[in-house]
Amino acid sequence: MAKYQKSVDVWTLTKEQKQGLQAGQWITAGKAGTYSTKGIWCGVGKSGNDVAIWLGGLASRKGAARLEHIRFMMRYAKD
Repeated sequence: MAKYQKSVDVWTLTKEQKQGLQAGQWITAGKAGTYSTKGIWCGVGKSGNDVAIWLGGLASRKGAARLEHIRFMMRYAKD
């Protein structure tokens, strides 16, 4: 899965498929795809944890704070 795709349901993916997702890929968690279950894929961390930014949690951040949170989560997924 090297190219960006339409929104991907991460609950349906295997560990290997998640590792193949590009950082920045739009994702959902479940079929409903409501605002709180849509997000941005950051990656799989070294300990095997899935790292994503959920739009519901990002909504309260504006401007530079929003960008810094996205950068932080992308770095966290790589560490």
